Amino acid sequence: MEWLHGHLREPSTRDAIARQSAMSVRTLARRFQERTGTLPLQWLRTARVRRAQPLPQTTALSVERIATEAGFGLASAFRERFVRIVGTTPKRYRQAFRLQAG
Repeated sequence: MEWLHGHLREPSTRDAIARQSAMSVRTLARRFQERTGTLPLQWLRTARVRRAQPLPQTTALSVERIATEAGFGLASAFRERFVRIVGTTPKRYRQAFRLQAG
């Protein structure tokens, strides 16, 4: 898991994570879920969103740029995951903080 924290922006697959962990994909999934309650790629997507979550409120970066900075290949994938985790779109999240500040 430490390796994943240090490589959030890099494209990752189950196979690559398993190789890095010196485990089979199935063993990695089982052990990872036992430890975290989630599967490796689900954890990775959530960690990417959590790391990127402050960016809409603290920068003027476009959602596309934030998605890239967070390690998502597509802005649409970032938006979808952001909505699942945060409960709103990145754009509305940004607007909410602007309203609070203004």
